[in-house]
Parts: sequence; structure tokens; C-alpha cells
Amino acid sequence: MHAEILYPPPNIKIRSADDAPLIARLVINEQIRVLFESDAGAEAEVSLLRSGDDLKSDILIKGQHHSGDSGTPEFLDGVKPRLIIATSRESPVAEQITEEWSSEIERRAIKLLRQDLTGAVEIQFRGEDWTARSYLTGEAFRSSKR
Repeated sequence: MHAEILYPPPNIKIRSADDAPLIARLVINEQIRVLFESDAGAEAEVSLLRSGDDLKSDILIKGQHHSGDSGTPEFLDGVKPRLIIATSRESPVAEQITEEWSSEIERRAIKLLRQDLTGAVEIQFRGEDWTARSYLTGEAFRSSKR
């Protein structure tokens, strides 16, 4: 297992800490990729897409940017996740998952685990397979690489 820091780049000029979230990818057994997006917004997503890095990841774990701009269609095209684990909160409103975004995730056949509904999510890795399980509901989502 190893981690890769994808963002921020070393020489970035930022206006506020919200413009430079730590984005890292965990690579497990050289086969499973988990992208931790933190609360990155569209600006960080565009920068990652322009970097030329292969962003494809099995799991995307993301917060919501204070602007409400994150998880853009272009970013989802680059990451191609099978599962998204996302925060959503009542306040501020911009940090809530919108019905429109949730519908887009469903249209793309990506499983969405919203932490306002699932609570914590436990992920277990075994070889090239993984299982994500909701703490509150017990719902499980399994990879199917076999």
C-alpha cells in the first residue's frame, strides 16, 4: 500500500486555505485506488485534470466545497469511481448534496453513500476486492472485479 499526494502542487499561489485542500490517492495491492478529495472545489479539480495524472479510482471520498462547486461532470469523467462516499450537512447550504448532483451520480451508475444518512463508512480490502459498509444502516457495497 502506498499514498500519492496529487494536490496542491508545490508552487501554488493561494488566496485562502480553502483553495489548497490536500488531495491524496491511496493505492492498495497495486490494484485498488481510493481518491481522498477533501473539500476541494472546481478549481482544484480542473488543476488535477490538467496535470495529466491518471485519476481513475475505484472509490472517491469527498467533502463539499464551500462554493458548492465540486464533483463536476468533467472530474467524474476523469476519476470514473464505482463508489462515492460524500459528506453532506445542513449548514452551510452550499455544503449539502443537491438533488441534481445526486441524480447525476445515479445516472452514471455510481453508488453514493451520503454520510448524513450512512454515518461512518468502513471499507475492508481483501486482495483485489473491497467492501464498504454503512455504520448506521449496515448497507454494504462490494466491488466485483472477479
